[in-house]
Amino acid sequence: MGSIPAVPTFFMKNKLNQLFALHFLNDGFLASIILLLPFIKQNLSLTLTQIGFLTSILSISGIVLSLPAGYFGHKFGPLKILSLALLFYAAGFIALGLSSSYFFLILSFLIAALGFGIFHPIGFSLVAKWAPANKIGSSMGDFTAIGDVGRIILSSGIPFIIVTIGWRNTSFIYAVISIFFLFIILLLHNKNTGVTQDKKIKELNFWQIIKNRKFVFALLTNFFDNLASSAIFAFLPFLLLERNINPSLLGIFTGAFLAGNFIGKTGLGRLADKFKNTTVFIVAEFFMAVFIFFLTTSNSQLVIISFSVILGILTAGTIPVRSTMISESTKHHKQYEKVFAIASVVATSATSLAPIILGRVADLYGIINSFYIAAIFALMALIPAYLFSRQKNPSPVLTMIRSSQE
Repeated sequence: MGSIPAVPTFFMKNKLNQLFALHFLNDGFLASIILLLPFIKQNLSLTLTQIGFLTSILSISGIVLSLPAGYFGHKFGPLKILSLALLFYAAGFIALGLSSSYFFLILSFLIAALGFGIFHPIGFSLVAKWAPANKIGSSMGDFTAIGDVGRIILSSGIPFIIVTIGWRNTSFIYAVISIFFLFIILLLHNKNTGVTQDKKIKELNFWQIIKNRKFVFALLTNFFDNLASSAIFAFLPFLLLERNINPSLLGIFTGAFLAGNFIGKTGLGRLADKFKNTTVFIVAEFFMAVFIFFLTTSNSQLVIISFSVILGILTAGTIPVRSTMISESTKHHKQYEKVFAIASVVATSATSLAPIILGRVADLYGIINSFYIAAIFALMALIPAYLFSRQKNPSPVLTMIRSSQE
């Protein structure tokens, strides 16, 4: 142990803390690379269309890479894949710092997107695998919340750093941070933290996993919940302007919403440990629809701030709760890498569709009606959540028999 004291003690405590630290970095890096773009645009004379394409690379990576990440994470071990993600971050930031043309910018974003795209399905699978059975909800909540903390801390000072040393040198600094944490993870890597698979249960392919009806209801719950909640933050300023809120005050309302996000992720996850997860989800989702409606009818600034906090709690708080539903529906075979890869594709697809749908409705029928559509999506999520609660998990023995027959 003489060579390890320099490693921060929170890394040494347990595997979950190492995973939380990686999520802190992943989401912080993602926010930071986007904040580099205004400075890159000015320096390399890019158009907004070109900037939009670069950001879309990061978004699409979550859809394209989730299933491969789940497959290789299950096959080779999730920590190896997460270590590879850190390597992609470092390579992407180095390539970004060296970029002198739009072509090389695309290449650098593609490299970095490999890391961002594979992280979340693997990360959620490890929380499901490593968290104590009675603390999965709180662990999921803390895992999602620490990503928000990373976004705030790592990105908040980046404009000042860029102004001081330039965007290229800033990019190199982020590459060094990636390499440093890659070294720590490799230093602490324990062969026992890989995938431990029950030899009595035959490995399932993606199709066999999807044939689980309870899992399908969990996926549908994820899909409609994401349609309802994922775009609210983006459209909230437009609703506030419709309500004649002073534009200079928009930051207060969006800040209240984000504060609610953190409270919701940590709070509702813990409630899911104490009460039935579907009960927590259904109650939260119902009130999400109710408060979306209330938000569109209020003109009082104090009331709108209160509703923004509540909606922040409810829209983000359902994330760890629905993640426990994904975990619960597949705990009989515990092939969580593949499970959360599928869930990530479904959730990311809904996240991509939501702003398109709400934006189109807002253009045609007004911003208020787009919020009504979000409320309807929230109510639709109640149906698969209820059906989920009525299903039982197949036994591991039955899973083995069925998979061996296919």
